Amino acid sequence: MKAGKKVSASSFASKTGLALLTACILNVSPLFIAKVYAQEKPDLAAIKADPQLSALVPEAYKNKSTLTVAVNPEVPPIKFVNDDGDIDGFTPDLVAAAAKVLGLKVNFTQTSFDSLIPGLSANRFDVLLSLGDFDSRHKQVTFVDYLNIGQTIVASPKRKLVMNSLDALCGLNVALPRGTNTFEDAKVLNEKCVKDGKKPVVISTYPDTNAVMLSIVNKSSDAVWVDSPAGSYNAKKFPDLYQTVFFYVNASYGIGFGTSEDGKKLASAMQQALLKLNKEGVYEQLLKKWGLPVDEGRPDFPINSPWMMPTKAADEVKAKA
Repeated sequence: MKAGKKVSASSFASKTGLALLTACILNVSPLFIAKVYAQEKPDLAAIKADPQLSALVPEAYKNKSTLTVAVNPEVPPIKFVNDDGDIDGFTPDLVAAAAKVLGLKVNFTQTSFDSLIPGLSANRFDVLLSLGDFDSRHKQVTFVDYLNIGQTIVASPKRKLVMNSLDALCGLNVALPRGTNTFEDAKVLNEKCVKDGKKPVVISTYPDTNAVMLSIVNKSSDAVWVDSPAGSYNAKKFPDLYQTVFFYVNASYGIGFGTSEDGKKLASAMQQALLKLNKEGVYEQLLKKWGLPVDEGRPDFPINSPWMMPTKAADEVKAKA
């Protein structure tokens, strides 16, 4: 995908014979995203605008013609920076395709996770790509939900950490991305640890998921608490460095829009475009292309409707990790 802001680090690594070493040391995981996971690839270039759906787009966005889409590209294969330095992944593909249905273009702008919602509120961004849909965020963001996700605890396999519940984190140094909902969960867990007479969790936050994962490599954390796509991906690609030791389901990923009247109308128009893509088979093809389980998709694309997928046995989850 050739849309997005150039990022020199991954471009440099891909042009040297040290790409593998660089990725292992710096955790530049986007370099190792497989180009395709399935033979069936949707032809996104062939997608045409639908005049009826284009009519649903508010005039303010029609006049701009290009949506400014903010993305923190740190959760492969959902959103990441590829070895050409471009923003890539399942969600950029999906949003770009839906925008084409609406007769719009997209301009992906890289930012940190904790800048997404403030940037949307300040009208610097039109769309957020993407973040967990929680009720607490609905006053600031209108979500079009498109994928179910969980949380993973990841540690070095050398630690041989065994977890049957989050309580096992009591007394450990745990890293997580700044501004995420898991920070509130970690604070609640910390209070429980102390109440139960156990050592508190030492919580450290980092600006993005890549920095969080790196904290395991440089031994500044005992474990990390990250979105399941990123945790599972890193455990698959770097089994000597990372091991998924615990998983639980907590939310849906949503594409974010504003809460103004125009923001809500744009969200509704995007929902209709996504429904059209699903009907034409594009949504499922993209899930397969990026190696995501079809049964974790949300092909109805509800608005502001967090949903908990059925609980899965730990063995089944670890088999995927």
